[in-house]
Amino acid sequence: MMAANEGPGGGEAQKQKYVHNRGRNRRNNNQQSHQQSHQHRNNYKQTHSNRNNNNRNKPPLRSRNQVSHAELTTSLLEVSTSRHLIESSDGIQNRRRVMKRLDSMLCAWSDSLLPTASYADMLTSSNKKAKSSHPSLFSFGSYRLGVHTPDADVDCLVLAPPHIQRHDFFDTWISVLKSQDNITDLHPVATAYTPVVKFCMDGIKIDMIFARLDIVQLNWLADHKLRLEQAKDQQKTEDKIAESVKEQSSTSAGTTTAAVHDDDEDDELEELIAEVVVSDDILIGLDETSVRSVNGVRVSQYLLAVVGTSPTRLENFRLTLRIVKEWARVHGLYSNVLGFLGGVNWAILVCWVCKENPNAKASMLLNLFFRTFANWSWPHPVFLAKQQQHPIKGVSSLPIWDPVNNFRDAKHLMPIITPCYPSMNSSYNVGEPQLRRIQDELRRATKICNDVCFGRKTWSDLFKGNDFFRQHANYLQVDIVSTGEDDFREWFGLCEARMRILIAGLENPIVGTQAYPFAKFFTRKEEDGKHVSSFFIALRFAEDAEKVDLGPLLIDFLQIVNSWDKRKETMDLAINIVSQQNLPSFAFEVECTEKENAVDVVNASSESTAETNAKDEDNDTNEVNKSMEKSPPRSAKKKLGSGNDSGTPSMFISPLKRAKIG
Repeated sequence: MMAANEGPGGGEAQKQKYVHNRGRNRRNNNQQSHQQSHQHRNNYKQTHSNRNNNNRNKPPLRSRNQVSHAELTTSLLEVSTSRHLIESSDGIQNRRRVMKRLDSMLCAWSDSLLPTASYADMLTSSNKKAKSSHPSLFSFGSYRLGVHTPDADVDCLVLAPPHIQRHDFFDTWISVLKSQDNITDLHPVATAYTPVVKFCMDGIKIDMIFARLDIVQLNWLADHKLRLEQAKDQQKTEDKIAESVKEQSSTSAGTTTAAVHDDDEDDELEELIAEVVVSDDILIGLDETSVRSVNGVRVSQYLLAVVGTSPTRLENFRLTLRIVKEWARVHGLYSNVLGFLGGVNWAILVCWVCKENPNAKASMLLNLFFRTFANWSWPHPVFLAKQQQHPIKGVSSLPIWDPVNNFRDAKHLMPIITPCYPSMNSSYNVGEPQLRRIQDELRRATKICNDVCFGRKTWSDLFKGNDFFRQHANYLQVDIVSTGEDDFREWFGLCEARMRILIAGLENPIVGTQAYPFAKFFTRKEEDGKHVSSFFIALRFAEDAEKVDLGPLLIDFLQIVNSWDKRKETMDLAINIVSQQNLPSFAFEVECTEKENAVDVVNASSESTAETNAKDEDNDTNEVNKSMEKSPPRSAKKKLGSGNDSGTPSMFISPLKRAKIG
């Protein structure tokens, strides 16, 4: 019998209801599981996000094997000291005394040039202690930046009042210098691109340039001198107060202390105050030559301003720059006149790295410097500041670096732009061979720094000799020869200034040659009394080269040196092809010996100081461009050999071993 609630098919209905409920429960369970999984994912994301945020706020983790930058910076300072890159306190004080003495001499010389007593009265302000008739002396370059070596020269600017003309600087001022017993090696170069007077005073080499202020800037000199005197008076007052407090403390303690005044503190104070801010206003009324002269001071001032007044940051900048400059010298990369980079170029690059990494220690800055510029996309320019297109009111408009509208600027390969108006490319001399060598050495230095950071090498490995004379199979040796020290100095200056033309001529894809110059001269005095300075350019050739005629590649350079109207019979030039096995022994001598041999000649002449370099930039650039224009389209270039065992021709034709006067 069936139950009352059961009808026909009742069992089937119950079964369907059960299946329906089971499906609904399954869907509910799946939905609940999905919600739980979603919650788990949200919790994981939140946890992971918090972990990332925490990691973002932490300093980057250092490998267990990596040496700390504090230790690396300490060892970097030790290397800098051991290589004598930092001058002693006695040497610094000697430089300050020389600068102070020169300032006094300039003031006396200026007074002697005053035309009349009434003119002198006009230059005297009744409410000021200082006369605006006195010039001011400003340092710039490595000495101003505080990175000079003990044997470095001092670059300084004489900012003169309107009654002193440029011809006075190269006439009566030279007479004043000649009358001093402690001044030697006097070489005025009035015809240089930036006129300069070079001399040595009490063992300190001086490069002095000149700028004449306009009458509208006359009060600037007076204000500057007044600020100097006020600062000195204030310092003396503070010293008296300090001594008074010290005496009172000593009296209360039952002891007496004698007051001792340190003259060196006055020297340091005068040097500090003398380096006042030189703003764009100083350019009002200046001619173009004076603007170029003043810009050296302004660029040095700008670099220090970018680094900042923090002693730690300043010392990190100086230590990094010292190491970079020494590295460049050791590896033959330090010479603006030879188409490499000079002091201001390296300083701007280091300053750029410091600006981008203001809190980095010196070891990290050095690592970043090599890594950054080894991978820099040249000719993308390096700017420290946004380029100023127009001068301030009252300043004449001057040409600035403009690759868009100036075809010559567009050809620059490694533009490093000065930060002050008028902005210029400080490295316009760099050619393809020089840029190639700089990039190669930067890459090698990057690897060494990485090894130093992991303890596999030391900082000394950056300066361990150089492999230049072991990397190539063939070299061009250029010997500059002359009898007599003065004749040699003149002849060397001419040849050094034109060496870029020779380097550019040897870079010839048609013939299949590449040039690798080494920016160092090896100078010696031979037994017969002749002065000789040797310069080396490594050569690489196309792999299929069998015969190479170097004569046509040298012709531009030889025409210039042979046509020099001041050349004497005693001035000679020898050009020889030398294989690596036959290189002279002095090329492999200890680096420090090479530096000692080269320093006298290198300092005796430079692009801005040799009288033979009086031609302006355009003339030299045109000669270099002539050589570069001989290069064929890129598709026509021959494949060049690499390494020291390939790309050697079986015969050299017309190597032009001697370059006599023709």
